[in-house]
Amino acid sequence: MNSDTIFSPRAQIACVLGEASALEALTTAFHRAGFAIAKPDAGISADIGLIDLRNQAVSPRKAKTIAGALRRKSPESPLVFLVDPSLDAAVRSALRRFGEVIPAHDQLDHVVVRCREILRLRNIAEETGERLKSLATLNRLVEFPVITTTNAQTRILIAGAPGPAAIAAVNAVGAIAGDATCVLNAGQAMRALEHDDFDCAIFLPTAENDPMLAFIRTLRRHPKHAHLAIIQIAEHPADLANYARKGARDFALAQQISVELASKAQLASRRARLMRSMRRFLNSCKGEGIRDASSGAFTSLFLTEHANRVCARADQTGRALSLTLASLSDPHGQASTTQTLNHAARLINRVTRAEDMVARISRKKFIILSPATNVEDATKIGLRISGVLSNTAFRNERTQKPYAIDVVTKSYSRTRGMCIEECVAAGLKAMDGAATPRRRSPR
Repeated sequence: MNSDTIFSPRAQIACVLGEASALEALTTAFHRAGFAIAKPDAGISADIGLIDLRNQAVSPRKAKTIAGALRRKSPESPLVFLVDPSLDAAVRSALRRFGEVIPAHDQLDHVVVRCREILRLRNIAEETGERLKSLATLNRLVEFPVITTTNAQTRILIAGAPGPAAIAAVNAVGAIAGDATCVLNAGQAMRALEHDDFDCAIFLPTAENDPMLAFIRTLRRHPKHAHLAIIQIAEHPADLANYARKGARDFALAQQISVELASKAQLASRRARLMRSMRRFLNSCKGEGIRDASSGAFTSLFLTEHANRVCARADQTGRALSLTLASLSDPHGQASTTQTLNHAARLINRVTRAEDMVARISRKKFIILSPATNVEDATKIGLRISGVLSNTAFRNERTQKPYAIDVVTKSYSRTRGMCIEECVAAGLKAMDGAATPRRRSPR
């Protein structure tokens, strides 16, 4: 595996602080996750505007003033407010009009997790918008699925032991859910998810070693439930960071269930439905001359049209744009067969993200375009592709004997101002010197 190792942050966070002493803790927490944090006047193009309102008097008017100032500096940046868990409900409600409100004390792991989720949703939405423009330019838009959401009633699953929190959760979601199913443990939750489709799952406070925490992590790896909206209820603010480290991605405090859970669950359900629709659109293999239906790889025609649009977007926003080249070969030349190439392309599509673009630039070479991704994360994509393909047993079409293929990947960052043709040429030139490992076909 060959790759560049120039460090670049995953995202830039512009932070407005109430207390200067909080900057060090925020910087440490975000740096561990690969994010860079700075004050808004540092001249950065912010991906998220973070406003720390802890340990100070807060009024809706003050929050509106700060939010307006950040909006003028970075109009496209979503806003996140850090507040004290005991902040008045009316003030929290006013803040939610401008951005996401996250209660926090000293531990900030859950804040980092929420920011990462916000960025992931933004990346998928932006790639969907850019791909729609490219398809419209080529008059192929009608061949792809429509991005829409169903009007069916919201279905919510509530899982956890009976008690005051469970009763409050049932009463809160009763106003917005057409169907609310309540279960007591991880086993019942598993059976409910197997038999019914839910828009959102709410997990009540759990003990340190409760199997429910492991079940939540398992859901994130399940192909059917990986994108289910999940809200973890915490009894104490200190539990938020602990749940985040164990796989939770959205949170609410038990004392705020009656006021906030209904609106949070409704918003999470709508987002989940919309994200499922956008992912169906991004993963669709339709479109003559756009995507090969047998392999799922985009054609060079669409790569030229769409990738230059993505490059222009990266120049406009100042975000990173990384590329990964994958070259296939094998000692006996069987990697060039249509069946093998189509199988390899489908595997590459399966192990890349919805917002990534996989295109074939020659018979045995693929390029993966990763918007808003630094070279370190692109390298991980290349390692994943190399590991999966190198350990897959392909079969000879005539004899059905298994054989393995060799994969060389190269991940690199796009230089600002370069068009896609220049980026591909630079990657191919760098890959020419890479030695292809030799292997013997499995017997």
